[in-house]
Amino acid sequence: MPGVPVCTWRLKPLLPKHEVCLRGLGIGVGAGRLGTLAAANAFAWFSLCLALILAALLLAGCGKGGGEEAKSDASPNQVTVEMVTAVVRPMETTLMAQGTLAPGAGASARVAAVVPGRLVSVRVREGDRVIVGQTLATLENRPQQAQTSSAAAALTASEAQAQQAELAARAAATDQANAVHLARLALDAARLDRDNTIAQARTALDAAETDLRKTRAGARPQEIAQAEQTVNQDKATRDRAETELERVRLLYEKGIDSKRQLDDAQTALAVADAALESARQQADLVRAGARAEDLRAAELRVRQAREALAQAQTSGDAKVRQAQAALRQAEQSALQVAAKQQEARAMRETAAQKRADLAAAQATAGYAELRAPLSGIVTRRALNPGDMADPATPVLEITNVRSLDLLASLPAEDGMAVRVGMPVHVTTTDLPGRTFAGRVLSVGQIDPQTNLLTVRIGVVNAGERLKVGAFATAQIVLRTNPRAVVVPKQALITKEGKPVVFVVRADNVAHQKEVVVGAEQGDQVEIVRGVAAGERVIRLGQYELTDGAKVLEAAKPEEKAEGGRDEKP
Repeated sequence: MPGVPVCTWRLKPLLPKHEVCLRGLGIGVGAGRLGTLAAANAFAWFSLCLALILAALLLAGCGKGGGEEAKSDASPNQVTVEMVTAVVRPMETTLMAQGTLAPGAGASARVAAVVPGRLVSVRVREGDRVIVGQTLATLENRPQQAQTSSAAAALTASEAQAQQAELAARAAATDQANAVHLARLALDAARLDRDNTIAQARTALDAAETDLRKTRAGARPQEIAQAEQTVNQDKATRDRAETELERVRLLYEKGIDSKRQLDDAQTALAVADAALESARQQADLVRAGARAEDLRAAELRVRQAREALAQAQTSGDAKVRQAQAALRQAEQSALQVAAKQQEARAMRETAAQKRADLAAAQATAGYAELRAPLSGIVTRRALNPGDMADPATPVLEITNVRSLDLLASLPAEDGMAVRVGMPVHVTTTDLPGRTFAGRVLSVGQIDPQTNLLTVRIGVVNAGERLKVGAFATAQIVLRTNPRAVVVPKQALITKEGKPVVFVVRADNVAHQKEVVVGAEQGDQVEIVRGVAAGERVIRLGQYELTDGAKVLEAAKPEEKAEGGRDEKP
């Protein structure tokens, strides 16, 4: 071989036989090592040749035993390969989508002045963190403060007027109720007085008419008989008094009775005579009947009683009508009360309007302070103190980056498998090795022009490392197999357009198996059918294999290192 020293070619036949011993001495003899030697300078080649000659002399003694050991480890038909064991582990079927990160719905706000004004101060800078309700900037508000003071004064006056009107309405309602009550009491009293007066007048008329009838009718037989009986009784009384006087006088004359007893007897006789005379005159009057004067007097009394009854009726009715008129007047005063109550309501409404004016003025004055509508980070500061602010020009922009939305586009055939709520793993090239959790928020409609649909994915921005506008990749988890059979992707090759793997059993024979591939995750692939858990598959060295080939598992790097340490003298 050109460019390679002769000593190398002379030692090369000895190298396969004594390769194990040479490794024990720490001398590598691979083909790549020889190729490197061909590129070294002459001094290096000379030094290497001396080392190889010495190594050959030292290997002469261990050549016999080493040859037999090498023959037992490998045969000329075996192929050295690397193998792994198929394991069971959870495997996710994912769909990749790419897009840009944007603030979530309601997570971004532009803060602008509600009313035009000049900025007095801006208290935050770009990058500052703010909380909801925090004062961010202040506008000049002296005119608004003046309007607020004026509205407050107007409200105070209006409330005082409303209170006064309310008191007047209550007083009028009380007075009206009392007037109606008194008028009703007066009406009831008038009616009662009229009825009593009429009843008394009727009673007097009945008595007068009765007397008139008695006068016209004269004495009844019973009355005449009673008068005569009274005369007879009085006569008997007189006779007895006369007899008693005679007896007393006789006894007096004999000195038995006293002068006083005689006087009493004489007096009793005189009284009896007077009573008898009165009874006789009364009897004569009863027999004679009423006189014309008595009849005229009785008729006059009847006429007077009738006039008194008519006057009682007329006067009572007049008093009742007067009381009824007073009641109607008192009841009609309710209209005045209603008018005062309406006036009080109008005053209250006016006060409410003034209160609303004050609230509007206070709100307008409050607009001078621009407050944060949400918690987040100031991403833009457009105006500074002294600038004119208006509703059309935002002063600041605030974004809550704790939760971002990834807007990704998918082909229609892939997007049809995506559902709201599916978990998502999000990565970005700006943060290699970091994965952020997310969830599908919405799946849009298909654009007929591009045949794409937009998927909105909510991403939890842990540590706020993700930035708005960054490009990100999402792995949407369509489904998860908790017990998937998994092998490295390197173990999978394609033959005749079909995926196959080589499975090695205890006889060290490689068996080609056609497999059905499932989900892929990193450098691992799911084998749906064709390989069982625990089977050993070839990872490297299978491209030149055929079904049934003999294989030898290559020593792992750690095993080689341990073997080298054991063979050191």
